[in-house]
Amino acid sequence: MDEYSHVVIDKMGVGLPALRTRIQLNGLLTAEASGYGAQMAEGSRRLKHHLHVFMWDETVAGVKGRLGIVLALGVGTCFVVRIRWPVFTKDGMIFSGTLQGDGGHAGPPKGLSTNGAWAYEGNIPSNFCFIEGMHTSQTANYAKWASGAGWA
Repeated sequence: MDEYSHVVIDKMGVGLPALRTRIQLNGLLTAEASGYGAQMAEGSRRLKHHLHVFMWDETVAGVKGRLGIVLALGVGTCFVVRIRWPVFTKDGMIFSGTLQGDGGHAGPPKGLSTNGAWAYEGNIPSNFCFIEGMHTSQTANYAKWASGAGWA
């Protein structure tokens, strides 16, 4: 099962502990579902960024992209949520996947990722989220989460 990482940034100044708790209760929500969609720039809305959760894969490009954000922001200003969810699929020969490549501002998410960045249209349930700073490999049901079956 593939693993993806979402970098959580405290853009609204609510504090990282509050964000961890929100994600534990509600999962990863799109900007629209969080009530922040209307505050996004018109260009981002046109690219449908308010309807997606963005994440990085575990390829070299994906790890570099994720680390680039984390290192640029600095320790204590963000955290990573690791996601293992069987619903995630990529485009195949016949069927479209649930994940779309994120080309930044080159257009709405579509096709395969060329840079390790992916977008999922919709919310991601908390059951499939490993929240750094809250969960560890010692957390009950970790093996179940790691297998893609979720925490419960």
